[in-house]
Amino acid sequence: MTLALAVKNDDLVVEVPEHPPVRLPLAGRDRVGTLLVFGYPGRGRTRYGLAVLDESGLVMMEAPGSRSRREVEAFARENGLQFELRRFATGEEARIALARRSPGWHVVTWGRPPSPLPRLRVPGVRSLWPPMGSPRIWWREQLLYALMWLVLAYGVAFAALVVLNLTDPGRGVTWGMKLLGIAALVLAVVTAVGAAVVVGTGRRRTRRQIADARVLRRRGDPRCRLVAVHSRLLLETERRTREIDASRLTLYSVESGVSGLVVGEKALHLPGRWDPEEVERFAARNGLELEIRRLSREEYLDLTAQVRDAVP
Repeated sequence: MTLALAVKNDDLVVEVPEHPPVRLPLAGRDRVGTLLVFGYPGRGRTRYGLAVLDESGLVMMEAPGSRSRREVEAFARENGLQFELRRFATGEEARIALARRSPGWHVVTWGRPPSPLPRLRVPGVRSLWPPMGSPRIWWREQLLYALMWLVLAYGVAFAALVVLNLTDPGRGVTWGMKLLGIAALVLAVVTAVGAAVVVGTGRRRTRRQIADARVLRRRGDPRCRLVAVHSRLLLETERRTREIDASRLTLYSVESGVSGLVVGEKALHLPGRWDPEEVERFAARNGLELEIRRLSREEYLDLTAQVRDAVP
């Protein structure tokens, strides 16, 4: 992610492509204190980023991507800010530090480029039998597979007729083109109906899961959610899904307006806005112990420093 830093009217302005400028105060109680350039080990390579911290060391904004240390350090020195270079030993250590949000925290999102080669899933022999637990999901998958094969068959037939027309123009393949035109209209209608059925079924299923207290969502970006499936607690983020061994939830709020959720015995910190009623229903429905706490600033700093992992 490329971004530009500037100072305008006692504010630190962070300009990010395809995102409104973020203005962070340089004066007042929750003002910018430090520019942090950090790195931590990722999958096969080191990941870098830039974080803006307040005077207590809490994160006001974080943006991934490698940046010039000299340029950031020079900018901080010119504007009376502290500069820090930190290399975290593990990804967990980095996530714990970046999840400690300041009252003036701002989220920065950006559009990721699409994959150059989309993955094509081909159904195997085992997918031909509907599972015992989720037949509705199986039928949706079969519908998607059928549409995929129809599109592939249409593409192969169209390419074959084009090649045949180029190699032997006098053979006359216009009848085939007419049939392909009719097939294209039918395929478009079937695809539209199938997509509407799949999307509608998925949305109804999501709403039903939330109503049944099987899914608990974090409000706003970056998105994550807790899902209860067959007495298992799963955490779903934009990057991965993993199982969590936990029997309690701690919903906290701080005097400054910061809030979040701690899963387990200080095992996982999920900062952000969580609906208290949804959290209460989710805990009661899935047999989880729930504690609601109102923290002071010192208690918040102590709690978020003791967790073992986090999702910023």
